[in-house]
Amino acid sequence: MDKLPKTVAPELPSLEAMFSSFAKYRPALNSFQGDGQRILLSQSDAWMQQALLLGKERPFTLTETGVLFFSFSKSSLDFDEFQQFLEKLCDSKNIDVEKVKLSLVSCGPPGIVS
Repeated sequence: MDKLPKTVAPELPSLEAMFSSFAKYRPALNSFQGDGQRILLSQSDAWMQQALLLGKERPFTLTETGVLFFSFSKSSLDFDEFQQFLEKLCDSKNIDVEKVKLSLVSCGPPGIVS
């Protein structure tokens, strides 16, 4: 009996790699011009929407992400600040941050609709 080849699941990108991709996605006219080092609220929200984390009947709302994002008193966040943002957002709703990170790395590159 022939053995079937094992199916190998594709390796997921790192959170930092996905952050960089979404930080380059639809850049606004800012000084950093979407260099992948800092993410805007609109880019973060687009990422969370694509990961099915944001919107009606989803874990988070635009209001929640906006209020928390701007509590950093910055128009954009670097990767370390974004991780703090995720932790605070998840803590506020008693949601496992690791599950949220998994959703963020599993949603595909910017602009891909599942």
